Amino acid sequence: MTRIKKLSAVGAGAVVLAGGAVLGLSGTAAAGTCGENFDPRVSGAKAYWEINCRGGMVTIEGWVEDTKSDGKCAKVKAVVDGETVRSKAACPKGDREEFKWTGRGSSITAELYTYKV
Repeated sequence: MTRIKKLSAVGAGAVVLAGGAVLGLSGTAAAGTCGENFDPRVSGAKAYWEINCRGGMVTIEGWVEDTKSDGKCAKVKAVVDGETVRSKAACPKGDREEFKWTGRGSSITAELYTYKV
């Protein structure tokens, strides 16, 4: 299975493809800074998040949704202030889960992915 990573910083973007087995996962990762918005999609899932900064703190807030009846769930995983956090699982099809995390800094790397349950 091919894994797609989408990297973006201050409006410039690049797409990097990396091959290999990923234990049934498919996803897209993005590194974002203050004021950026993302709306990634992968097969079976979509998400939206905003990254905002204030007083030396960075917040990522958004949602993740399961879009396909395929036996998979969707989640968003982010690295916030050096800690990896994950949203609640969105499944079955049509389920949407919201998330919000805050930490020190001015950037966050986040990833939308699906996985078999």
